[in-house]
Amino acid sequence: MAGKTVEELSERARPLYKRASEAAQRQNYDYAIELMIQVLELEPAFLDGRKLLRSIQMRQFQSQNIVSRKMASMKAMTEAMKAQVSLKKSPALALIEAEKALNIDPTNATALGAAAEAAETMELPETAAFLLESAVQQKPNDVKALKRLGALYGRVGENDKAYKAYERVLKLDPADADAFKAMKDATAEGALKKGGWNEEGDYRSKMKDKEEAKAIEQQSRVVKSEEMVANLINETYEKLAQDPKNLALARQLARLYAQNNEFENALGLFDQVLQLQGNDPALEKEIADTRMKQLGVEISKKETALQQTPGNEALKQELAKACQDRDNLLLEECEKRVQRYPNDLGFRYELGQLYFQRDNIKGAIQQLQLAIKNPQLRVNVLNYLGQCFMKQKLMDIAIRQFATAESEIPTMDDLKKEVLYNLGDAHEMKGDKGKAGEYFQKVYEVDMGYRDVAKRLGLE
Repeated sequence: MAGKTVEELSERARPLYKRASEAAQRQNYDYAIELMIQVLELEPAFLDGRKLLRSIQMRQFQSQNIVSRKMASMKAMTEAMKAQVSLKKSPALALIEAEKALNIDPTNATALGAAAEAAETMELPETAAFLLESAVQQKPNDVKALKRLGALYGRVGENDKAYKAYERVLKLDPADADAFKAMKDATAEGALKKGGWNEEGDYRSKMKDKEEAKAIEQQSRVVKSEEMVANLINETYEKLAQDPKNLALARQLARLYAQNNEFENALGLFDQVLQLQGNDPALEKEIADTRMKQLGVEISKKETALQQTPGNEALKQELAKACQDRDNLLLEECEKRVQRYPNDLGFRYELGQLYFQRDNIKGAIQQLQLAIKNPQLRVNVLNYLGQCFMKQKLMDIAIRQFATAESEIPTMDDLKKEVLYNLGDAHEMKGDKGKAGEYFQKVYEVDMGYRDVAKRLGLE
């Protein structure tokens, strides 16, 4: 079953969704949830609607005190078991029952897992992945769920996410051969989709040998030891000697040189590839990252030497200069990329972050207000904009940025905790300690060790 957008909703479901959205904005959560359940019963493939429902459920759940939440969690488990029982007979019914359990406690991993399994059976892989993501957030060490999530990501073409899911499995169980193979397959699929080389003379088309592309990308991902890197350098060098026009091999060899800290060789090869291939923002960023790594290694050596001779003033000055050179290079390269690729909002976001870190707040706001047009970056951008306006003492504007970001994050992940903390900080700076405490409490209830939140609440 294909996913649906708002425009594709039935005439019966569309007005219900509109009313639910309006109710959520008015913080009439019970009514909004009731309407969204109706919408999803009519349109189970409406993923954006399910995301909205999860956001409303989380906001309602977080508004309760700790005792109420514990009681809700116990009640939700009973409903979640009903959903599990219904899975074999009627996945559609199981999905509805699971959502009812999540209305009570949206963090219930059992209900989230049952909903994900029901959605997958109904051929809704995007929906299943979204639901299973939330389940894994509640149980981050669930190897079985992580492997299912990796497989779902693979089905919907999210190969980078699939790789990361399997990578997490291997951190928990390094001997899991199936996860290792799946991780390599995800890497290869991602490499093939991102492109290759053209016909003769045009190196931006697909590579002729797709199996070689798989092997190249797999090697770069799984290489760990210095000995393996050295062997791969020799093997790739020999292949390149046989096929000197193969820019994929040249680029891979440059990466291996960089991995082995042979930076001059790496940068020389990268520059040759760039000259032959032409403009490529990804390659230009890779070159900049290699230069940054080169400076990082130099800095690390100086830091080690300074630990051995802490009174060496000349070495201190050299270290300070190397750190400054690194910071200047990072900013310079990012500014160049924005100038050359002004429509790449990801580069503008990076530049906005750098400006913020250097207290160029006006410059940061300018870049971030452009970057916010990228839907994948929107919440992160809002968080940074809020911090920028805090620096300018514009607390009302800052609070609106943080509040919008908080409303668009459906689950209590690290970003949401940061946004809630920033909301508390902004309210406290505004002089509203009562409101500040409410936001600090929300963070404390899920992560009592987060930053200095316990101290801010006067609990230590």
